[in-house]
Amino acid sequence: MATKQQFLDRYRQELSERYDWTKQAPGKLDRFMHSVASTLSGSVATWTHEGEAVTAAWRAIGGKGKPSLKTLRALTTEEDAEHA
Repeated sequence: MATKQQFLDRYRQELSERYDWTKQAPGKLDRFMHSVASTLSGSVATWTHEGEAVTAAWRAIGGKGKPSLKTLRALTTEEDAEHA
């Protein structure tokens, strides 16, 4: 199973390929990705998991259909994967 980091990396790539604002304001992309990571860690929910880029990233790491927030939060961390 894929990890949260793999999803985050692929999601960043999807965003960069689809949206010009990611190139025009890299700091904005970094802040946005921080919000995504915080939401996936369960500490806050400031990011909505809807959209084509989310689904594309999910499928690229082996997910099926559209991901739910519960499913995304259940992805293992790199540390969890090392101990599995």
